[in-house]
Amino acid sequence: MIEKISDLKLFKRIVEMGTLSAAAGEIGLSPGSASLRLSGMERVLGVQLFRRTTRQMHLTQAGAEFLETAEAVLAELSNLEENLSDKNQNLSGSLQITAPVDLGRNYIAPSIDKFINANPNVSINLVCTDRITDLTERGIDIAIRYGALRDSSLRLRRVSSNRRIPVASPAYIQEHGKPMHPQDLKTHNCMLLSSQGKKNSNWTFFENDNAITVRVSGDRSTNDGEVARHWAKQGFGIALKSAWDVAEDINYGRLVPLLTSYCPPNVDLQLVFPPLARQPQRVRRLADHLVGDLKKLDTCLTNVELTPFYRNQDA
Repeated sequence: MIEKISDLKLFKRIVEMGTLSAAAGEIGLSPGSASLRLSGMERVLGVQLFRRTTRQMHLTQAGAEFLETAEAVLAELSNLEENLSDKNQNLSGSLQITAPVDLGRNYIAPSIDKFINANPNVSINLVCTDRITDLTERGIDIAIRYGALRDSSLRLRRVSSNRRIPVASPAYIQEHGKPMHPQDLKTHNCMLLSSQGKKNSNWTFFENDNAITVRVSGDRSTNDGEVARHWAKQGFGIALKSAWDVAEDINYGRLVPLLTSYCPPNVDLQLVFPPLARQPQRVRRLADHLVGDLKKLDTCLTNVELTPFYRNQDA
């Protein structure tokens, strides 16, 4: 029988970090001590938990099954510790969050500021990236993501809907004209988002319920959505952006929405969680907080086709 919770934590960190030495160093053990404790777990269980290579450790089938149990036990322990404390005053612990770059910087980070102010014993690491991150491997508690999930084992909580729209600065439109149909984009400088070296040069629109895919090109590409937004504001070209990311720029006249009647259907924004039996209280509380803040962004979607409010006042 495995009696030490610390052994379960060591096992979980080995899974998350990929190597025994890295997990041992983080916990404060020597690699030799960590190896002895892992061997002891395998001896008690009567199974091999990892396939070991010179650089990496990979879970066996038995190890993957044991991981579910270990995570459930650790989550229940965390819940018990939190429930025994004053829920309103003593929420504590660390959290790992990941979000798309623009959304993370402009909305998630300020929301986290408010949460930490209300819960000073909580620490949060926010990873802003436009890449899809493996939640279990990276130890992520909450991922904020757009669109459908590829991994059906993950748990999700739908927040709202969003859509992607082309945008450009008034200066760019004045110099190069305003595209009136998706095919017009072929003659414009379109700034592309790239992922793992691949540029997203195919932009999809809808006309009479039929999908239209336009292959666009331009002199700039980036893996950072915020960089693309700043380039668009500087008048360098057209960027395809989340409506939420550019709603404020549109509202203040820094960017102009294009081809909105051709834009694809809404894309869900979701909070995604690893497949734990129960979530720690600090995860549930942060999730509730984020959902409350993010739902306020719905009003942004109604603004993207409107004349900026200050122009209405001048009319």
